[in-house]
Amino acid sequence: MVQTVLMHEEDPGPVVQRLILGERLRALREASGVSLDDANTRLNWYRGKLSKIETGMLGLTERELATLLDLYRVTGPEAAQVRQLRVESRRRAAPERVNDWAKQYVSLERAASEIRMVYSEIPGLLQTKDAARAQLARSPVVMAADLDAMAAAREERGNRLFRDNAPQVWVVLGEEALLRRIGTTATMKAQLQRLRKIAELPTVSLRIVPLDHGPEAGLSCPFTLLWIERARATIAYVETLTGADYVKTTAAYSTAFDQAHNTALAEDVTLKLIDRRMAELDKQ
Repeated sequence: MVQTVLMHEEDPGPVVQRLILGERLRALREASGVSLDDANTRLNWYRGKLSKIETGMLGLTERELATLLDLYRVTGPEAAQVRQLRVESRRRAAPERVNDWAKQYVSLERAASEIRMVYSEIPGLLQTKDAARAQLARSPVVMAADLDAMAAAREERGNRLFRDNAPQVWVVLGEEALLRRIGTTATMKAQLQRLRKIAELPTVSLRIVPLDHGPEAGLSCPFTLLWIERARATIAYVETLTGADYVKTTAAYSTAFDQAHNTALAEDVTLKLIDRRMAELDKQ
């Protein structure tokens, strides 16, 4: 699969800045010849703390950063840049209309230059407001008062795909995503129309895995892979009913995506399948 990196001018947000800071600290540590265990021992930190900082999962105080820079013998303009990254990584982000555990994901999605997805249902990024509302209304963890705002936020996230500097997106869906009714017939028809419109964008590749093609690992465990160019990092996002995991060891997910992508129908055949499903809805 050819990967095209597109740069963005949007504010990357504190989550991404924390990832960048962690990656910079990892590079400085390795350049200084200090191992993770040695650094934790010298700093009197519990084992694993520095690893969490380097992967962007944990922030650090000004004093802790100063200690690390002294250990790595980093001074001058380079040290000043790292200190500024720490400041940016700790500022408050604008509130997101999503579940609490998905707030970090939305920041990462906004900063991603490449997005790869494997889902057995139409993911939030590709949903219309009405379809999103119908789906969210069935959630046992979403309050009724939040439905409209959260549904609108999903459609707005998808609108970004139509703008300049949109990310490169690869989506693999199971055919069941086209068959499972979301809301009314009219709502489902509008959802498929939007899905088709998104699929025709030059920055989007959409493929369907037919039901008769057998099982796919990715469809049994849906996920999103985000390539964050600023942080030089790929993160797998796996959501559950009441939470989410952010995984930086992504080899298995990349393999699962490639397998599903290679099994799926070609883009033009996928569009014909969507057209056929919309025609079936017209008869209902």
